[in-house]
Amino acid sequence: MTMIRIVMMLIALLRVRNRVGQLHPHERRWPNFWAPLSVIALLALWGLRGIRYGRSLYPVTEMSAGADNSMGRGTGRETERLSRLYLEALRAADGPGAYRVAAGALREGMTTPRLYQRVIAPAMHEIGELWEQGALTVADEHLATALTNRVLAALRPAPVEAVAPRQGRALFAAVEGEQHALGLRMAADILEDAGYDPVYLGADVPTEALLQAVESLAPDLVALAATMSTLAPRLEAVAGEVRRAHPRLGLLIGGQAASSRIDGATLVQDLELLFERIATPQA
Repeated sequence: MTMIRIVMMLIALLRVRNRVGQLHPHERRWPNFWAPLSVIALLALWGLRGIRYGRSLYPVTEMSAGADNSMGRGTGRETERLSRLYLEALRAADGPGAYRVAAGALREGMTTPRLYQRVIAPAMHEIGELWEQGALTVADEHLATALTNRVLAALRPAPVEAVAPRQGRALFAAVEGEQHALGLRMAADILEDAGYDPVYLGADVPTEALLQAVESLAPDLVALAATMSTLAPRLEAVAGEVRRAHPRLGLLIGGQAASSRIDGATLVQDLELLFERIATPQA
């Protein structure tokens, strides 16, 4: 109805303009009559057009975003939003809230590697940054890590006996002195979903004990991690010892202290690309 009224107003204005134009110049009393009213009418018409199309396009945008999420693509903007929500839950010591964010993302179709890489890992990285800036205490950082470990455990399915052929056994360990092993834990979950039997040794594994575990458990794949830069030489040394003792063993390395310069090891920097790195070692 509003559109009809605007059109009728324009027609009436045109008629007035034509009538004024027929008058003798000395008889015209409104030299500026047409200009301001025509501008106002056109602006009103344009505003109505914007409102109409804005209302019709906005739901389409929302539906498209929802379709992306339901298909598990997890757009960059959406993963950033979820990561912020996850971070807020951690800072509020809200374990159930953090779980709801993660579980909701999986329920909407996001893959586990994407959840870990795009939602949880950035939030934990921000926790570390805030700790370095003095905005969080050591206790805050430890609590965030503990809550995230609980979330990861709650997201995992109950252990069941394998009914399909397994890919092999994979052993995961953070080198001696490394207390941060959350990324390693995420990698173990992803490879378990891919069919590997994970042997997760966790943080700060003494080198001798690690080598003994490799010998006794006979894994098909070993994943080593180190985050602190001061542990880069140790990671390289341990990887070298594992490679010399088991030259045919698959060897992955990860963490901020890991480097592609370590011979005989495949560097993993993105959990979403973990499968590719295993398929194309040392690429």
